[in-house]
Amino acid sequence: MMKSLEELLQGYVPFGVLSNTHGLNGDLKLYLFSNLSNLVSSLTEAIAYNEEQKKYVAVQFEKVRRANDHFIIHLAGIDTISEAERLKGFIIYVSKNFFPKSLDGEYYFFELIDCEVFDEANNSIGVVRDIIETGNNDVIVVKNKKSEILIPVVERYVLSIDKEAKRVIVKVPEWLE
Repeated sequence: MMKSLEELLQGYVPFGVLSNTHGLNGDLKLYLFSNLSNLVSSLTEAIAYNEEQKKYVAVQFEKVRRANDHFIIHLAGIDTISEAERLKGFIIYVSKNFFPKSLDGEYYFFELIDCEVFDEANNSIGVVRDIIETGNNDVIVVKNKKSEILIPVVERYVLSIDKEAKRVIVKVPEWLE
């Protein structure tokens, strides 16, 4: 029986996108979704998925090199420009285990997504559905049945994050009371 896409990507997170070909030998340009460029050189395998085509393929990285704001990669078995063309637009998903364990007080975005958010009185406020990078601090987007709440990830408002229990305790900002 074939696995559903959700089952296949369980435990994986989007890492970057194959935007275009590079040269004639099957190389591709990889643009990252994060600032974790130091991890790219240790990529060995991933799942490439194209939402429009509803198609996925397991890929193995043979070569990776930095080029300005992106990376030039060579995948096993992709040796011509026409083979590489077929992978344009595919999102690269890597295993959550690929990332080094985050330290206390630090988090990867994927660790906060789907966390349940509670106020100081242990009332459920909603679930983290997105994270916005503002430059100064991150902002968690908490959704419930009625609304969407934006809470800055600063000590004043985020009192604790339990990544294992998928639980965040916050002080509700004054403007929401």
